[in-house]
Amino acid sequence: MQQLWAVLKKEVLDGVRDRRVWMVVLLTALVSGPVTLLLLSKFMSDLKSKAEAREVLVHNAAAAPALVNFLERQARTVSAPPDDVRARIEAGRFDDAVLMVPDGFEADVRHGKLVDVTVLHDANRAQSVTAAMTLERLVNGWAQELGVQRLLIRGVDPALLRPVRTTVVALGATRGNAARLLFMVPLVALVSAVIGALAIAIDVTAGERERGSLEPLLMNPVSAAALVVGKWLAVCLASLVTLSGTVGSFAVAGQLVRDEGLSAAFQFGVSEAGFTLAVLGPFCLLVSSLLMLSALFARGHKEAQASTSYIVSLVSIAPSLSMFLSLQDAPWQLLVPAMGQNMVLARMFRGSPVTLSDVLIPGAVCLALTAVALFAQTRLLKREAIVFARG
Repeated sequence: MQQLWAVLKKEVLDGVRDRRVWMVVLLTALVSGPVTLLLLSKFMSDLKSKAEAREVLVHNAAAAPALVNFLERQARTVSAPPDDVRARIEAGRFDDAVLMVPDGFEADVRHGKLVDVTVLHDANRAQSVTAAMTLERLVNGWAQELGVQRLLIRGVDPALLRPVRTTVVALGATRGNAARLLFMVPLVALVSAVIGALAIAIDVTAGERERGSLEPLLMNPVSAAALVVGKWLAVCLASLVTLSGTVGSFAVAGQLVRDEGLSAAFQFGVSEAGFTLAVLGPFCLLVSSLLMLSALFARGHKEAQASTSYIVSLVSIAPSLSMFLSLQDAPWQLLVPAMGQNMVLARMFRGSPVTLSDVLIPGAVCLALTAVALFAQTRLLKREAIVFARG
């Protein structure tokens, strides 16, 4: 234990001396949560303010007085778009949608002809897409009202056209909205755990070899196991500190959200933050050992950064696979690091039941793989090809 503590103290002091790296890592961890949420809050507030304005843009509105009357009865303000609206939309400089009414619209409708109207919008802008959907819904509503009036005039009951009525009941809507908003928390937290450990893991392995300080370190009366575990604990400490800062920043950012709907859905307080840390804690232990093992084969910082980048990519991709592939929660996912933690946290955010085994199984897998990685490093440090392989 004295040897282990000496190695841990030495590595922590070496890591703390590199203040610029720590400032960048911690600043990223502390700012990522608030910035992400505040940007999302601003985006939703802009959408809400646009919806509250209740303004619709109609080109050639004079050709469709009945349609304009319907829009006004829906508490909408009908305005004319700019003359160069098509050019603005094509250039990506217009956030709204425009209803294009052709000439002779009113006469064609009066004679029972099928008339086509066009809704112009920018598919790359969320506000424009939302406005287009609103315009389409309003036009369909007017068309349905017009059809009902025609049937009534001819003495036909409009209910004959709808023999079946569908009622949609949304269960768990509040928690579902929260889950959609909180999906970013596990992903950002997982990546922050890796980023926090990355610099220290490279420095205590490839950095030591590149500086030529690994051989003298092994000449001290310290066992290889104590040396590996001491370095690993220093890397774990960096990972846990970064993870705690990221999770804490999300909890604080939830109190700064200005949109009431988003604030109500984003329920991420102290209990959720504590559960997130408990689930991701074992993952920090695993990723620290894997980063050290990967960097141990490198002959310098550059090579180590290239080899460890694959781990960062895997951690970023694994949680997203279930979403992109539409995978349902399955027990086998608990055995996959990063994916298992993401699944458990997603269940918690959805309000689904989380059992003790859901937490223990991913943690046990991480601890088992950590032990294997540490054992492999202990064996590798006894090989001259690893110790003396400087570029």
